Amino acid sequence: MTEATIYLFKAILDVISVVILITFFFRLLKVDYYNPLVQGMLKFADIFTSLIRSIFKPIFGIDLASLITAAALQAFCFYLISLNDAVLFSLGIMISWSLFSVLLIGLTVAWWALVGGVVISWVAPVSSFPPSRLLLQMSSQICKPFRLFLPLVGGLDFSPILAYIILQFLWSAVYGLSTSAGLPMYLSMGS
Repeated sequence: MTEATIYLFKAILDVISVVILITFFFRLLKVDYYNPLVQGMLKFADIFTSLIRSIFKPIFGIDLASLITAAALQAFCFYLISLNDAVLFSLGIMISWSLFSVLLIGLTVAWWALVGGVVISWVAPVSSFPPSRLLLQMSSQICKPFRLFLPLVGGLDFSPILAYIILQFLWSAVYGLSTSAGLPMYLSMGS
């Protein structure tokens, strides 16, 4: 296969991984399942996760099938990259890279959901547009644990700031740990 073909397949698998991880957050954050955007993305992701979901059931509200599928897709992405001799193929490196890549993509998705929800809460807080409602719900659920530490002050909610700082810290820690382990994380979509 040519280099362009390999990277085209990697891009397609990365997009599928992102959609699967977004649906993981839909289930984890318990967003409105009647939202048409949520239903469409869940139907698409179920094409790839339904077989694994029949084996691995959710534990404590964590959708293991989505995580396993995303990790498998990222492992296949690493294999495709290794076909081009961009990196040396090793099973241990492939598994580590795919797990770190899924973590980075998941943290990036959570960060963008938080930022999108904050922006929409300023611009159109009562919008009935399905993507707007979805981002507001996701960011509200992401900020919910942080509201225990930072209650409203004068009617202002500072919990998104703390959530942003924590997400940035986690992303930097995961990226630093993966690069210090010698993994080629610059090839990951989450970096």
